[in-house]
Amino acid sequence: MRVLLVYPPARDASKPPIGMSYISSFLRQKGAHQIEVLDLTLRPLSDDELQKRVDSFHLYDCVGISAIITAYNFVKEFSGIVKEKFPDLPVIVGNAISISCPETLLKNSEVDVVVVDEGELTTAELVENIKDRKNYKNIKGIWYKDEDGNIHSTPLRERIIDLDSLPYPDWDLFDIPTYMKHTGPYLDKGLLTGWITAVRGCPFSCGYCSRSFGQKVTARSANNMIDEILEFKRLYHGTHFNIVDDLVMARPKLVRDFARSLIERKVNITWQCTGRVNLVDEKLFELMRKSGCTTLSYGIESGSQKILDNMNKGATVEQAKRAIEITRKVGLNVGTPFMFGYVGEDRETVSETVNFIKEMKLKATALFFSTPYPGTQLYDWARSNDRIKYDEDTYISLLGNNAEIFLVNLTDFTDEELLKLKKETELKLRKNLPFKVKFEKYVIKRIYHIKARIVQLGFMGTVKKVVGKIVSLLKS
Repeated sequence: MRVLLVYPPARDASKPPIGMSYISSFLRQKGAHQIEVLDLTLRPLSDDELQKRVDSFHLYDCVGISAIITAYNFVKEFSGIVKEKFPDLPVIVGNAISISCPETLLKNSEVDVVVVDEGELTTAELVENIKDRKNYKNIKGIWYKDEDGNIHSTPLRERIIDLDSLPYPDWDLFDIPTYMKHTGPYLDKGLLTGWITAVRGCPFSCGYCSRSFGQKVTARSANNMIDEILEFKRLYHGTHFNIVDDLVMARPKLVRDFARSLIERKVNITWQCTGRVNLVDEKLFELMRKSGCTTLSYGIESGSQKILDNMNKGATVEQAKRAIEITRKVGLNVGTPFMFGYVGEDRETVSETVNFIKEMKLKATALFFSTPYPGTQLYDWARSNDRIKYDEDTYISLLGNNAEIFLVNLTDFTDEELLKLKKETELKLRKNLPFKVKFEKYVIKRIYHIKARIVQLGFMGTVKKVVGKIVSLLKS
């Protein structure tokens, strides 16, 4: 089969579509399939250019789109364009959007099949049977339209327990060197970033999270991860690796084995991952630091215990403080986002978050609107409490960057009061920053941005050395 995989336009080109690269490599391993990729994030096309590209789709047996929920409008429009030209060409959709709204997507688009979780196995079986729509009912882990347009779902597919059995991602289908030039601060520091995934699933049940792979956690082995890192280093000279999973620390033994193996095998890299404030282990953090770890990111979200409880976070403010202190103590950087306007938010809870950020000397100055995404507890709450005024198709079509777009008021404030309070709170946070941090955050960041742009254009020369000296002088 000849398969085209499509990566929709996205505002963030800081990492390639890892899930899609796993799908591609698995398809190649399991059958004599020819895989091509249309990367519209790194290589955007105008409407006319996209239409011309679609004209060539007669070459393919099926088209697969890897999308998150904010690409909903693209999926609808793109599938319509494809079907208008080639009515019989199957269109498949997977990735996080499949967890959130498979039925709504099928009802309101020209998509034929939605793949849910464990995409490698399901997509491979689907591609083998793509010409036989009547056999779709026997494929686990999909939602699909039958020949009459009726929508059906099949039982979920069993989880992949041995993640080491999966082939390495198909990096050769993507312009990895260009993606590496979009990695912001890592590139600024002379680091060439690579990406790797280690676990699937998360054992926690945060109310705002649309979780892929469920609560059961499966993991790769440490040496399998390192072998992939070494291969990436060989191909692209990567020096810094981002473990992109939501919560690799859910498997502390894996992290410990990974850190030890990096040391024992003398793998000279730096790396970063995500943590959780109630999974703190100082000795493990020290080992991670020794092995090259530079940063632990925590989804703390709020400095108010009331809000954390409303989020079903399963963590406390005191645990968050301790996590930050220990992380800094062992020499790791701390990264953490904060949400605004969750259910129960009031002036007191906002004040508690501001005080937390000040006390812990965090650099956070932007708060992200709490946005209910389909498939989450928060979305169900917002629906049952009449906070969402649109039907699901319209609502998802309006979703975008939740840092900038305000769609749903989950609080007892009026919309005007909530927007004003957010603006005032962010102003307080910016004013609270020490001068040195403000300078680095805004002036030096701008210099880094200019340097990164020069790198993207391919004019390195002595510019990197000159900018480095300027930044050093400004910091001193």
